[in-house]
Amino acid sequence: MKKFVMLALLAVVAISFTACGGGLGGQIKGEKFVTEGWVDDNTFRTTATGVPKKGLTNKTQRRLTAREAALLYAQKTVLEKFKGARIEGASGMADGASTGIAIAKEFGGLVRGGSVTKETYNDGDECEVVYEVAAPGLKKKVIGGAE
Repeated sequence: MKKFVMLALLAVVAISFTACGGGLGGQIKGEKFVTEGWVDDNTFRTTATGVPKKGLTNKTQRRLTAREAALLYAQKTVLEKFKGARIEGASGMADGASTGIAIAKEFGGLVRGGSVTKETYNDGDECEVVYEVAAPGLKKKVIGGAE
């Protein structure tokens, strides 16, 4: 499982450098919404892309694997942003590594429990998702009063 996750993340990173002109870019024509950052004090969103698994020819399977890769990358991105915000807000921290592990445990379930609010595909079946994590008082929990 870990090997699949790492391969999916590597594929997402690779496509993020090459897919800029590939038809992704997310916003539905005429519709505006927050795709990155705090929507309100209870909701955080991020956008991520994923590519289909190599060798698949079935459009449905290609899109499912691309969506899964985008979803994993979105979750990883949110967790890293939350961890970074919490570490910046901590004062007198002695060991950043163990603090990072504690934060990952604290927010891990919440981040995995998020939802995809938008998803788009291009002609190559690459997927872009807008991923949302919501909980009462989330911003205060993440930033920890560092504002």
